[in-house]
Amino acid sequence: MSDTNIEAESNTPEELDVGSEKFNPLRALYAADFKVTERAPKVLYQNLAAFESALVKFGVWQLNKRQKNNDVPPKATNSKNPFSAVGEPSSERRFEPHQMPVEGVPKSKYQRNLFTHMAGAEGPLALLQKHLPTPEKLGQMRLRVYLRNEHTIGGHIDGQLVAFDKQWNLLLKNAVEVWQRRKYKFGEQKICSTPVSEECRNRLRRMGITVPEVHVKSLNRKNVQLRREIPQLVVRGENIALITFINNPNE
Repeated sequence: MSDTNIEAESNTPEELDVGSEKFNPLRALYAADFKVTERAPKVLYQNLAAFESALVKFGVWQLNKRQKNNDVPPKATNSKNPFSAVGEPSSERRFEPHQMPVEGVPKSKYQRNLFTHMAGAEGPLALLQKHLPTPEKLGQMRLRVYLRNEHTIGGHIDGQLVAFDKQWNLLLKNAVEVWQRRKYKFGEQKICSTPVSEECRNRLRRMGITVPEVHVKSLNRKNVQLRREIPQLVVRGENIALITFINNPNE
């Protein structure tokens, strides 16, 4: 009995050694404070099949060592799975150059604004596009817009076209507005503006707003013609009755 106990005690380190052929996993399981190794493993296998493949290929002493590319022939290694068996067919699908995925182009949102609308105008609006001012004809191309009132033509505006939209709203610069109205108390020949408009004009001047000066011209005993110059003006399309193009501003 004493000889068997001595032999068992002598075999105990070998049974607890993972690298020994006499390693006893059951004894290691019930041993107190048993550790496989003090060092952290350099290679972690994802599953048992990968471990068995590496065990057959490299042996038990090379399982915890990272393999160098120079030690293994290039044809025997697999970039996706370095521990696959030699000669095992690769599971990666091979594509021809013309079968590779096409690189996508990032989608950009189509920006549609007033300038893109004017560039693609069709029909009658295309005539407005042709008469937009250019550096060669700056100040020469002017148009005359006839405005409507409740019952008839209320007047017209001469100016240079800057922009327009599909509702026929026009942006003009260097505009001259001309219209007519009846005289106030035409029997007394009072053709000046009323006190109400003067009060409104003074109020705007106190706010820092300059009102264009209106020039009044008597046409006959009952009617007067009013004319004012406006640097910039927006004309709504619902008030437009007719648009004509003029080459001579004095016409």
